[in-house]
Amino acid sequence: MKITEIVALVVTVAIATIVIFGLQPWLLGGSGLPLSLSRGNLDKWAAEILFPTLYVVYVLGALLLLFWIAKALSSGFTKAQDVLSTGGLWWIFAIVLGVVTMLALVGLSFLNGWFDDSRNLEPFFWLLGFIIVDVLLIFWLPTALATPKSMRYVPPGSMLLRKIYGG
Repeated sequence: MKITEIVALVVTVAIATIVIFGLQPWLLGGSGLPLSLSRGNLDKWAAEILFPTLYVVYVLGALLLLFWIAKALSSGFTKAQDVLSTGGLWWIFAIVLGVVTMLALVGLSFLNGWFDDSRNLEPFFWLLGFIIVDVLLIFWLPTALATPKSMRYVPPGSMLLRKIYGG
């Protein structure tokens, strides 16, 4: 890997970590978003739903990111057709990350009884949107900026992003 790719990887993962474990809990904890749940309910929801879901998206995203980087480092493609065929794998990783995280959110919400009262679903809908942001931050952005070698342009938008930052 080039030094610019390593720096891009470290910076994007750091940004994702700050957003996922700093900004989102602050927003969903009642300080940032005007949520109607009581403080006690928000704290309970954060402990039962928010943090486990954030851990799932972060850990699974980091693992899939590492698998992707390892695949790129170990690839020895000589034909463009072979490189382009890995685009399907990238999409599978991204979709699996989003779907597994959303299933974890729905499953935790169901098992902990948060679907029983529709008033308790307000933060649930916010977190659904944040999961999409999390997938973009922990998987798409690092792969678009830091994928090495011949696979560097496989992630969607990577050519444009690399032109912007010069990588």
